[in-house]
Amino acid sequence: MRYVNFCLIAIFSLVLSSGSVKDAAPSIGYYPGEVIPDIILTDVEGDSYKISDYKGKKVVVNFWASYDAQSRATNVLLYNYLKMNDADATFISVSFDKNKDVIKRTFEMDNLEGISQFCEIDGADSEIYNDFKLNRGFRNYLIDENGVIKAMNFTPDELRSLI
Repeated sequence: MRYVNFCLIAIFSLVLSSGSVKDAAPSIGYYPGEVIPDIILTDVEGDSYKISDYKGKKVVVNFWASYDAQSRATNVLLYNYLKMNDADATFISVSFDKNKDVIKRTFEMDNLEGISQFCEIDGADSEIYNDFKLNRGFRNYLIDENGVIKAMNFTPDELRSLI
């Protein structure tokens, strides 16, 4: 009887612990070392571009929205850092605001001119938003010349050592 009780306890313990097993792969978007998917970006005028159009260049991609103060500030800081330091990287700004007028006014207020400005007017319903799991927070990425993600969620100070 002792043996049966021991077996039942062991089986019960295994069943309880099996629920805590995690997948080996991260479940939040894309990570350094991975190739960025060839996403299609739409600018504020409605023209479409692929991320692969930037192949051969270092690219800083920043996902943000005007309603998210931290992501908006990061957008401005990264833009200003790259502009002031004449960095060898192209800046791509992708907004997830649903209203193009809000996006255009935000770019004007933040003095963001001459950069690749894109918008996902589907906002949180956008395929890019979901693929990159941005519901857990907006991010930025440094992409190398071959389309490989080198870093993510960096500050302008950290970018200095990355480029």
